[in-house]
Amino acid sequence: MPSRIIKESITTSESLSEVSADAERLFWRLVVKADDFGLYYGNPRILASMCFPLDPPKEQKIRAWLSELVAAGMVGTYTASEDGKQYLKLMSWDKHQQQRAKKSKFPLPFSFDNTCNQRKGNQMKSKVPVNENENVNENEERETGTRPTGATGTPRGFDRFWAVYPRRVGKQDALKAWGQLNPDDDLVELIVAGVERWKTCDQWTKDGGSFICYPATFIRGRRWEEDDRPDVPSQPPKGAAPKKDYGDDEDFLGGR
Repeated sequence: MPSRIIKESITTSESLSEVSADAERLFWRLVVKADDFGLYYGNPRILASMCFPLDPPKEQKIRAWLSELVAAGMVGTYTASEDGKQYLKLMSWDKHQQQRAKKSKFPLPFSFDNTCNQRKGNQMKSKVPVNENENVNENEERETGTRPTGATGTPRGFDRFWAVYPRRVGKQDALKAWGQLNPDDDLVELIVAGVERWKTCDQWTKDGGSFICYPATFIRGRRWEEDDRPDVPSQPPKGAAPKKDYGDDEDFLGGR
């Protein structure tokens, strides 16, 4: 298992301060267990034995701790369509960790659960804004402060972005980021144009597109504002791990 990056800013992380000491303990064990894509098993029984091999907690405790991490936005849970099994993703992984592997050994998430699969109904509300009324009008934006939704019920412009983005994974997280951005029509045009530019750059086309960031990362990082031909970092010496530059004042966990 490769080394993971832990930053000093965890001591002032607002996300981490919202969870209990036991939930935090589970989180750090997930950090060292997750693969290079931040993915791992989501079944509480498996987590108990894999993350705490010397003294496995009861399954209900794992469920409760996992529920805290989901509520804090640090973990997303999902059920894979391939095998129907539970998995999880560390939500800020792409921003802080190095991706060495070209392919995850776990099924990729296409959407995240609205709950943490609590056996006794301890549900976590979805943080993705969803408008169930498809026949909204121009007054909705003035009255609610949000853009009208598209024909599919998603925020306006998201379907266009999703259709052109070359790595369509983590849709629920991308929807959340899009809803927080709340772009108007002009900004949607800029975002789509930015995606098209990035699709031609070396960083996204090399190695079969393995360096394309997650859609939510693209949105939150406002990558469309960057140069249309980003410079590709020079390759490190053979055998040396690539380095990434992180700001000391940045929230390492970045739950929200």
